[in-house]
Amino acid sequence: MKTILLLPIFITLCSFVIYTSSDPAVDALCEDVQIQSCDACIQAHPQCAWCLESRQENDNIKRCRSYDTFKTKQSCKDLNVSMANPRSVIRKLKNLPLSDPENKPETIIQLQPQKIHLKLRKGEKNTFRITYRKVSDYPVDLYYVMDLSNSMKDDLKTLQTLGTKLAEDISSVTDNVQLGFGTFVDKVMMPFASTVPAQLQNPCFKNQEGGDCAPPFGFKHQQKISPDKLAFRMAVESTTISGNIDSPEGGFDALMQIAVCTDQIGWRNDSTHLVVFTTDASFHMALDGKLAAILEMNDMGCHLERGANPFLPQDIVYSKSKLQDYPSIGQLRHVFNKHKIQPIFAVTEEVKPLYDGLRELIPNSHVDQLAADSSNIIAIIEDAYNKLRGKLEMTWTDKPKEIDMKYRVLCPDTDQWVEQSLRCENISIGSHAIYEFDITANDCPQGGELAPMLFTSSSLQESVEISFSFMCGCECSTSPSTNDSACEFSGDLVCGICQCDDRHEGAKCQCTRESEDVSLVDKCKKDGPLDDVCENNGECECGICRCNKPYSGTFCQCSDEGCPKVDDADGNQLICGGHGVCNNCNNDQKCQCDEGWDLHPTLLMCMCNDELCMAPNSTDSICSGHGECSCDHCECTNKELWAGPYCEQCIHPKCKGQRPGCVEDGAKFVGCAICVNRAQSKGKNANQLCKEECDGVLKMSVTKIPDCSNCGEKDTECKQACKTVNMTIAETTNCKTPLPQSQCDVVFEVVWFKDQNDFGIMVKEFNKETDCREPLNPILIVLPIVAGIVLIGLLLLVVWKVYQTMRDKKEWENFEKEMKQSKWTKDINPVFVNPSATFENPAFGGGGM
Repeated sequence: MKTILLLPIFITLCSFVIYTSSDPAVDALCEDVQIQSCDACIQAHPQCAWCLESRQENDNIKRCRSYDTFKTKQSCKDLNVSMANPRSVIRKLKNLPLSDPENKPETIIQLQPQKIHLKLRKGEKNTFRITYRKVSDYPVDLYYVMDLSNSMKDDLKTLQTLGTKLAEDISSVTDNVQLGFGTFVDKVMMPFASTVPAQLQNPCFKNQEGGDCAPPFGFKHQQKISPDKLAFRMAVESTTISGNIDSPEGGFDALMQIAVCTDQIGWRNDSTHLVVFTTDASFHMALDGKLAAILEMNDMGCHLERGANPFLPQDIVYSKSKLQDYPSIGQLRHVFNKHKIQPIFAVTEEVKPLYDGLRELIPNSHVDQLAADSSNIIAIIEDAYNKLRGKLEMTWTDKPKEIDMKYRVLCPDTDQWVEQSLRCENISIGSHAIYEFDITANDCPQGGELAPMLFTSSSLQESVEISFSFMCGCECSTSPSTNDSACEFSGDLVCGICQCDDRHEGAKCQCTRESEDVSLVDKCKKDGPLDDVCENNGECECGICRCNKPYSGTFCQCSDEGCPKVDDADGNQLICGGHGVCNNCNNDQKCQCDEGWDLHPTLLMCMCNDELCMAPNSTDSICSGHGECSCDHCECTNKELWAGPYCEQCIHPKCKGQRPGCVEDGAKFVGCAICVNRAQSKGKNANQLCKEECDGVLKMSVTKIPDCSNCGEKDTECKQACKTVNMTIAETTNCKTPLPQSQCDVVFEVVWFKDQNDFGIMVKEFNKETDCREPLNPILIVLPIVAGIVLIGLLLLVVWKVYQTMRDKKEWENFEKEMKQSKWTKDINPVFVNPSATFENPAFGGGGM
């Protein structure tokens, strides 16, 4: 209950907020100096209002302002009564209730309202709804038109049989159906049909199968729509096949005549109009007639007459077949919508894709595949009718170009609006479809009224008429008060503004001209007769400018507004930066600064002061003594050494007074590097482990010391490191120190960190293979010793052998020398006995054998 009681209060508060908040953009449109009348005011914007009378008699207010501004400032007298602020009006001129689907009246009403009139103000959106409730299925007028080209010969007997069946079984599709019948072939002209006399009489006489064919024709209307099913059946049964030359047929000519010849065809006004179109071929369309030198465009007129063909004298045929081109798809779409005709294309499998594309271009059409013998025509008609009667696609005609329209639909069995759609499916009897429109006038037409727009559908005989009129002027403009006392009896009062006679001027015609040819207004123009009156910031009263607030000056050329503003910490706008006053004359937007403040060179606000160049903790040093104050910021004297908003940051070693090397800082760099290296070798976090050793030391770990002069394209570590540090400032490079109690070295580099503006170290990550020395191998010691001993032995042997050889050689030389000096005789040695012996065998007895 409390919620219900608070709801009106909440709505009231919301309304107050909505109507008392003004939009600066709307204010600018409404307050344009070119707007000098109530009519121009209400056309400038839908929220612009014209004040007929100021609240204070001597208050010179702007007459045209936004409604919210008037309401906020309460400057207009009798705001809700005398202010010219007309609103658009929607009137339902005819609003009969929807018919009850259970109690069907003689006159069925399925659309509500039936007639609407919109009185539009330019730019104002107007929303209204139209409701549709399906009451019953309409009576059906079905016109059956068949292709009689020779390619349909095999289907003719079936279609003739089905024509009889259609007449008998159509009542199963819907009650109250009437049938009509017609046929088509093509234009009887080359190259569409043969013009040989014999073939004009019998197009089939040269066919191998022989037989008689009917003379060719364009479109033949054979049976008017009527309830006489026997006449329909006889018309179908009496049909004879004909023939032509090319594959496409002239079915579009037939469809055009069926649509526009309403009286001859027999269409009823209160029925659903269906055309069943059967063929096995494609279609000729606009511009194909040029092949036969037919250059006249189809005029979308009815041309059904008794045939002039000597072979078909009694037939009702399309008389302009040889004179006018085939209709275009757009023309067929137009006449189908106009005469509310829904085509059903029953075509063979070969051409069905072509007609599927046609269905996308013609609303409320249906395409189905005809069986090889056309035996499914009844099923096609029944299926198409059931789909078409459950579908509703609304449209409009004759929408004026002076209005913009948006629309949406809420179909049955859904709670979702579909934008920019007017189509619903599966509408059953008793269900509702709601259509919502947003109409906005984009212009004021001459005359103020336009032809009505119709909202309807090709499947409905009903329509909603929407008419328009436009509010292009204020009512007060048409009823001026002549020689009104408010105008000193020297002019007419029109919408609160005096229109003075030739001898008087002024807001109340209180000023008398010295001459009819000389206007006092010229005295209110600063730069001569072609200039604006009072610079468009006031009104001229008897040659003197009466300025609107906040303007001042002889010609209202000065203002205390319009100068640059800046937001403070709380979001408040400070004019001239908060340290000056606005003296905006001739729109120069000039600020007069307070003492001690100067204009900013680009922002043109009072924002320059030497105190702004002093660091917060400093009271007497401008730019920390390292620069000069430029308006509101410091310009450092030596930008290579000093930076920061107050030139307080040293960015180069020269201002540090030192250039450390590997060990200049003692154990500071070395100890940090050793700790970082040891932590990495153990896989621990160096930042946590080395807090004490690296206190105050800037450090960076890298996998290898980079060469910033030669970083590879893919070496991202090198590029990133070289962006962070400068490796050329320190005096020494390639720092290395042994890691205590190990065979390893710590490799690091002293570098300059650019962002921190200080020295630090770059430590190479621990790598056992490159940073540690391997222990001595015993084999490497023993083997050289053994090899030395063996080598010495071999050398001694070689020396001894050389010595012995040389000694033997010397002895031999001595022997040879002595031999040469000896004297030996050549006599026989007396002790020499010539060796000889005789042997005798004691057993040998002598004698011979």
